[in-house]
Amino acid sequence: MTEEERAKEQSEILRIKREGGALRKRTLAEEAEIWRLKRDTKLFAAEEEELQPAAGNKRRKKVIKKTLVTRAAIEHIISNPFNPLHGFREEKLATYSQELRQAYFKQKAITDNVLEYQRALIKQFHKKDYAENYKEIEVTDDEQDN
Repeated sequence: MTEEERAKEQSEILRIKREGGALRKRTLAEEAEIWRLKRDTKLFAAEEEELQPAAGNKRRKKVIKKTLVTRAAIEHIISNPFNPLHGFREEKLATYSQELRQAYFKQKAITDNVLEYQRALIKQFHKKDYAENYKEIEVTDDEQDN
């Protein structure tokens, strides 16, 4: 696997995780509207988190930590895909309150994000016979020296 392919996989997993974090921060009304737009146009813009300067003029930077995902974890993902909405029919949504519909759309968007993340790990596993998980963390100059 070339360095370019490895970087592409890494950026894809990090993008999915950032989207998942942003999904959990949105209001229900925002989520319902985004889900409708995404469904209708098949477009989704990932939000970029702003890097805030640390107090005391310490420089902060983002570092990517890599961990291996165990074979057992991948096999569990394959045999038990994340689907908390299993059995719920969207046709029935019209009979429920606006708040419940909004909660449904938020959960659906989160579920779609988790499934996309799981598919990326499974694809990586089938390609390389192992999968890597990436996590973006912020460190200060002091923390990086340790």
